[in-house]
Amino acid sequence: MSEELVGRGARWLHAVETSRFIPARWRGRPRAVRAALAIALTVALTTVGGLVFVPAASADTCANPIVCENNKTGNPRSEWDVSGSGDAGLQGFATKMSVQAGEQIQFKIKTPATSYSIDIYRLGWYDGDGARKWGSATPSVALPQTQPDCVESVDTQVYDCGNWGVSASWTVPSDAVSGVYVARLQRPGAEDGSHIVFVVRNDASTSRVVFQTSDTTWQAYNLYGGSDFYEGGATAGRTS
Repeated sequence: MSEELVGRGARWLHAVETSRFIPARWRGRPRAVRAALAIALTVALTTVGGLVFVPAASADTCANPIVCENNKTGNPRSEWDVSGSGDAGLQGFATKMSVQAGEQIQFKIKTPATSYSIDIYRLGWYDGDGARKWGSATPSVALPQTQPDCVESVDTQVYDCGNWGVSASWTVPSDAVSGVYVARLQRPGAEDGSHIVFVVRNDASTSRVVFQTSDTTWQAYNLYGGSDFYEGGATAGRTS
């Protein structure tokens, strides 16, 4: 990939993060989700050979599965979006940052709830809706699930919840289009839900344009447990 194309992509990502394509309430959300939304919309507006607005689907443009997918009808933001980091009583993460279409993604979730739903959405243009539902998952354990305390370092404030048990899984459809996905968690009667962000890859793709999500940056700004690399009780230790 040329330096010129990389530079254009970086400038476009910055423009998308600050433009009308990202509503104001997205811009105020945690950096990880804002970055995921920006990347998803950037990919949605990308075709081989340049960064352009997605036209109406046609026989020619549908040679590109991402263009085809992003021209489909999406789901309203009121259905899939959350405020900030979402419901503090329903939080989780995926055991892998990315999986191939056809593979299984597992989720580890902590909540006192006796029931909750898991709906899977792919982020993209979708005529401005921002996401389209691809499926649902069901908790695979008895609820409420008791998760162990996360492993914590007092000196560095590292907060590792990898010791949690698996709560649910979702087998990615074999025809799933690559991109940024979110599993939206929702407790019955709760005002808001929560997001688990993950990526679906297509390693067989020969596209000349590649986007890499900023996984380590997301973790650097992750305040779960009370500290991140820049805030909290041991910022010097965590950034050293």
